[in-house]
Amino acid sequence: MSETPDANDDFIARYTTLMLAVWSDAEAERRLAADPRAEALAAGLPVLPNATVALDRSEADGLFTRQKLVDDWTADPRRHVLHVPAAPMIDLDELDERQLELIAGGVSDVNVVIVACVVVA
Repeated sequence: MSETPDANDDFIARYTTLMLAVWSDAEAERRLAADPRAEALAAGLPVLPNATVALDRSEADGLFTRQKLVDDWTADPRRHVLHVPAAPMIDLDELDERQLELIAGGVSDVNVVIVACVVVA
């Protein structure tokens, strides 16, 4: 994955779209648990050839920043870490359709919201 801001924005948009799908669809969650690599590829995340995707469903001890998500994904070319806590920090039902679309689309100002959703205190 390129380290350009545009590439990181695209990565975060795809990452958060995957998170939202898992949090709102039991079938997506089942697929992710069964084969994280296949689901990451299906979501358009940049999975390197021969790399594994390690799924981390644990509660975070602090915020996952955009940079943390990118760094954990790219730190080891043989192993990408995909953080998808078991539940979001906020109730997704509290967001309206426009907010969900903005999050899924990767709008920068809203990515802070979804990164906060990743944190389970």
